[in-house]
Amino acid sequence: MLYICATPIGNLDDISLRALEILAKADIILCEDTRNSQKLLNHHGISQKRLIAFHDHNENEISQKVLEWLAEGLLIVQISDAGTPGVSDPGARLCNILHANNITPHPIPGACAYISLLSVSGLVDTPSLFHGFLPNKSTQRQKQLNNWLTVDHAVAIYESPHRIVESLKDIITCLGTDRQIVMGREITKHFETIKKLPASELLEFVTADSNQQRGEFVLIILPAIKIKTDEEQLTSEQINSLLLIAAELPSKKAVNLCHKLFGGNKDLLYQYLLQNKPQAI
Repeated sequence: MLYICATPIGNLDDISLRALEILAKADIILCEDTRNSQKLLNHHGISQKRLIAFHDHNENEISQKVLEWLAEGLLIVQISDAGTPGVSDPGARLCNILHANNITPHPIPGACAYISLLSVSGLVDTPSLFHGFLPNKSTQRQKQLNNWLTVDHAVAIYESPHRIVESLKDIITCLGTDRQIVMGREITKHFETIKKLPASELLEFVTADSNQQRGEFVLIILPAIKIKTDEEQLTSEQINSLLLIAAELPSKKAVNLCHKLFGGNKDLLYQYLLQNKPQAI
């Protein structure tokens, strides 16, 4: 039997009891980096395990050996360095090979950087799409970003420390300075950062402090607010008043009261509130 097992994305204690039980029973553990995985196992008192390196460069080769090990009745667990395997990490090719051989891989759910950030993003009734990493080159990144100019859903991407500034610049170039972004950096770690800002302000925040350019990033790019006519544009007074009222009242009542007191198109007020409603503390 083979398990696809999620592991912590930062805090080593963010792992399920079932995951620890399966790892303790495993005959073979497939690891993206055996050194990182050994730290996790040591932290939880799991020892004397056969660890096999399993990454993008050898996934197809090792997957064939997995078929042999499964035929021998071995219990195999696949983990990545952090988070859920197969989500911008090794594991998807292995699962395809297993399915092709009528073998069912079993998931052990747990930490995922995208879902963790989504849970604190404040998105209300806004669909989201997970994209993963953007291309390395700016021209290719911008080509992808341009596809999201008018979408009605949020898009989540992963980004690395050496590309975060350039990617934010490309987002501004393609999607505008005011596009709202939720950024999660080093999620669950000691120096975790969570910010929700317009793209231009987020770029200023990141470039002003070199520490904010370190670690692993998740960005959730919110959809643009659709403005049909000049008469339907929201003023800063309407937006600020709407957010203040919405902190105390349900969304529909807040929109109606804001419209009555300060004007503004109701549909646009409600759409803005869905994307930016303050969360109760």
